[in-house]
Amino acid sequence: MDKDKSYSPEEIISMMKAQFGNAVKAYWFYDADLCPCCQSRPIGEKAFDNKKSLSINAFMYRERGAMIAYLLCGQCAEEIIAQSPKEPTSKHKTIEENLVSAYLKYLNSLT
Repeated sequence: MDKDKSYSPEEIISMMKAQFGNAVKAYWFYDADLCPCCQSRPIGEKAFDNKKSLSINAFMYRERGAMIAYLLCGQCAEEIIAQSPKEPTSKHKTIEENLVSAYLKYLNSLT
Protein backbone atom coordinates (compact mmCIF):
# COMPACT_ATOMS: atom_id res chain seq x y z
CA MET A 1 0.00 0.00 0.00
CA ASP A 2 1.19 3.47 -0.84
CA LYS A 3 1.51 5.45 2.42
CA ASP A 4 0.69 8.74 0.69
CA LYS A 5 -2.51 7.54 -0.95
CA SER A 6 -6.01 7.50 0.48
CA TYR A 7 -7.89 4.26 -0.07
CA SER A 8 -11.64 3.78 -0.29
CA PRO A 9 -13.28 1.04 1.79
CA GLU A 10 -13.90 -0.88 -1.44
CA GLU A 11 -10.19 -0.76 -2.33
CA ILE A 12 -9.22 -1.96 1.14
CA ILE A 13 -11.70 -4.86 0.97
CA SER A 14 -10.37 -5.76 -2.48
CA MET A 15 -6.80 -5.87 -1.10
CA MET A 16 -7.93 -8.02 1.83
CA LYS A 17 -9.67 -10.45 -0.52
CA ALA A 18 -6.53 -10.64 -2.64
CA GLN A 19 -4.46 -11.50 0.43
CA PHE A 20 -6.87 -13.80 2.29
CA GLY A 21 -9.14 -15.08 -0.49
CA ASN A 22 -12.17 -17.05 0.59
CA ALA A 23 -11.01 -17.14 4.21
CA VAL A 24 -12.81 -13.83 4.80
CA LYS A 25 -16.43 -14.63 5.65
CA ALA A 26 -17.27 -11.46 7.60
CA TYR A 27 -16.03 -7.95 8.26
CA TRP A 28 -16.29 -6.07 11.54
CA PHE A 29 -15.03 -2.68 12.69
CA TYR A 30 -13.95 -2.30 16.31
CA ASP A 31 -15.55 1.02 17.20
CA ALA A 32 -14.89 1.33 20.93
CA ASP A 33 -13.61 4.64 22.23
CA LEU A 34 -10.47 3.20 23.84
CA CYS A 35 -7.44 1.83 22.04
CA PRO A 36 -7.57 -1.99 21.72
CA CYS A 37 -3.87 -2.13 22.62
CA CYS A 38 -3.56 -0.18 25.89
CA GLN A 39 -7.31 0.05 26.64
CA SER A 40 -6.63 3.27 28.51
CA ARG A 41 -6.23 6.03 25.91
CA PRO A 42 -8.77 7.19 23.36
CA ILE A 43 -8.19 6.39 19.72
CA GLY A 44 -6.46 9.34 18.17
CA GLU A 45 -4.16 10.90 15.67
CA LYS A 46 -0.42 10.57 15.33
CA ALA A 47 2.05 12.60 13.35
CA PHE A 48 3.35 10.91 10.20
CA ASP A 49 5.62 12.86 7.85
CA ASN A 50 4.45 16.05 9.62
CA LYS A 51 0.82 15.26 8.81
CA LYS A 52 -2.01 14.15 11.08
CA SER A 53 -2.87 10.53 10.47
CA LEU A 54 -4.73 7.60 11.95
CA SER A 55 -3.35 4.12 12.36
CA ILE A 56 -5.88 1.99 10.48
CA ASN A 57 -5.25 -1.73 10.89
CA ALA A 58 -6.89 -5.08 10.35
CA PHE A 59 -6.61 -8.45 12.04
CA MET A 60 -7.79 -11.71 10.51
CA TYR A 61 -9.64 -13.73 13.16
CA ARG A 62 -9.20 -17.01 11.32
CA GLU A 63 -11.26 -19.15 13.67
CA ARG A 64 -14.39 -17.22 12.64
CA GLY A 65 -13.22 -16.03 9.23
CA ALA A 66 -13.70 -12.43 10.33
CA MET A 67 -11.59 -9.52 9.21
CA ILE A 68 -11.56 -7.06 12.11
CA ALA A 69 -10.55 -3.48 11.35
CA TYR A 70 -9.44 -1.20 14.17
CA LEU A 71 -7.75 2.10 15.04
CA LEU A 72 -5.09 2.71 17.68
CA CYS A 73 -4.22 5.65 19.91
CA GLY A 74 -1.30 7.70 18.65
CA GLN A 75 1.08 6.52 21.35
CA CYS A 76 0.50 2.80 20.78
CA ALA A 77 0.71 3.26 17.02
CA GLU A 78 4.06 5.03 17.34
CA GLU A 79 5.42 2.40 19.74
CA ILE A 80 4.39 -0.48 17.48
CA ILE A 81 5.81 1.16 14.37
CA ALA A 82 9.10 1.86 16.17
CA GLN A 83 9.37 -1.68 17.58
CA SER A 84 8.19 -3.76 14.68
CA PRO A 85 9.09 -2.59 11.22
CA LYS A 86 8.85 -6.19 9.99
CA GLU A 87 7.70 -8.49 12.79
CA PRO A 88 4.85 -8.53 15.30
CA THR A 89 5.49 -7.49 18.89
CA SER A 90 3.92 -8.57 22.18
CA LYS A 91 1.52 -5.65 21.70
CA HIS A 92 0.08 -7.41 18.66
CA LYS A 93 -0.88 -10.39 20.81
CA THR A 94 -2.60 -8.07 23.30
CA ILE A 95 -4.47 -6.32 20.49
CA GLU A 96 -5.59 -9.62 18.98
CA GLU A 97 -6.82 -10.95 22.33
CA ASN A 98 -8.75 -7.74 23.02
CA LEU A 99 -10.25 -7.69 19.52
CA VAL A 100 -11.36 -11.33 19.70
CA SER A 101 -12.96 -10.68 23.10
CA ALA A 102 -14.78 -7.59 21.79
CA TYR A 103 -15.90 -9.42 18.63
CA LEU A 104 -17.29 -12.38 20.57
CA LYS A 105 -19.08 -9.97 22.92
CA TYR A 106 -20.56 -8.26 19.86
CA LEU A 107 -21.72 -11.61 18.40
CA ASN A 108 -23.31 -12.58 21.72
CA SER A 109 -25.20 -9.27 21.78
CA LEU A 110 -26.95 -10.26 18.55
CA THR A 111 -28.74 -13.20 20.15
